Amino acid sequence: MNTTTQTTPAGGKLQLKMNMESLQLRVELKSLLQLFGAQTSLAELAITEFGGELRVEEAQEAGGSLYYLPLRLTPDFIDHILDQLCPDSRRAAIECLNKYRSAWNRADQDTAQMLEKNADLRRSLQLFKKQEQMVHTLRKMLSSLQKNRQPAL
Repeated sequence: MNTTTQTTPAGGKLQLKMNMESLQLRVELKSLLQLFGAQTSLAELAITEFGGELRVEEAQEAGGSLYYLPLRLTPDFIDHILDQLCPDSRRAAIECLNKYRSAWNRADQDTAQMLEKNADLRRSLQLFKKQEQMVHTLRKMLSSLQKNRQPAL
């Protein structure tokens, strides 16, 4: 896994990692939270919501664990913590969320144009998206059930 650090316009640093085998880009959640001035302890909330997708690395120099989430799930993470942010952080997080969604929409449009020329690839991608949506919905449902579960007496 290769690590890259991207300087953000606000002067903060967003830590990204690229898995060279899967070509999946991941964002380190504490650096994302620092980007919009939120408490870095909120990164731990990702464990219950995104446990299977989350990569946790121990980093003594960082003073604990670092949580890496696939970049495609960043908007879902921001949605998950939005109600726990202070007003200034919430505003910055919403701006970040809108930028991610806009980027994904543009990527989807570019992909749609490319897929017009290849029907087999289009069908495969549609099947993959349906499966991805089902997995995400199931995770949310299970997370919700787990949160609402009554403790044993």
